[in-house]
Amino acid sequence: MKLKTKIVSFISFIVTLLINIQVHADACPSSDLPQNALTNYLEAMQERRFTDAFKFVSNSMTDGRSNKDWAELQEMFYTGGGVIIFGIDIRQAIATASDIDCASTAIVPNILKSRDNFNNQGITEFELYTVVRKDDRWLVDSQETLFDQPDVDKWFPGETIPEFLDKK
Repeated sequence: MKLKTKIVSFISFIVTLLINIQVHADACPSSDLPQNALTNYLEAMQERRFTDAFKFVSNSMTDGRSNKDWAELQEMFYTGGGVIIFGIDIRQAIATASDIDCASTAIVPNILKSRDNFNNQGITEFELYTVVRKDDRWLVDSQETLFDQPDVDKWFPGETIPEFLDKK
């Protein structure tokens, strides 16, 4: 009986420890909000201020292009595709496993609502942005769109991927 009690106590301790680590590793400290870079970037993209948006992205997001070249490319995509962003819902920045203090990297979830020439009914995209700190500035470094409900459940609890109206 003593061994069983010790095993149960040990397992309880480990579970409690893991839960506490997860809770403390989730949200980034609010003193220096990495999600501000994403807010500035997405608002500039929504307003088609592409040269301004460039200031909030890393070299990997621009594929090494100059501000002028990248902005012209974005303008071509937005104009040609009829892209309209009508909803931005940026969530709390989340720590990564390798940077639990969000000193240089964070994940910023966002729900983007938009439409374009190919999807005129609109779409809700569940996005994860990796934001990095370079030279004391936070920059958007990459973006991932989630397509599976279990992934959405993990990052956006309570949200569901909407069905398309014409889906058969």
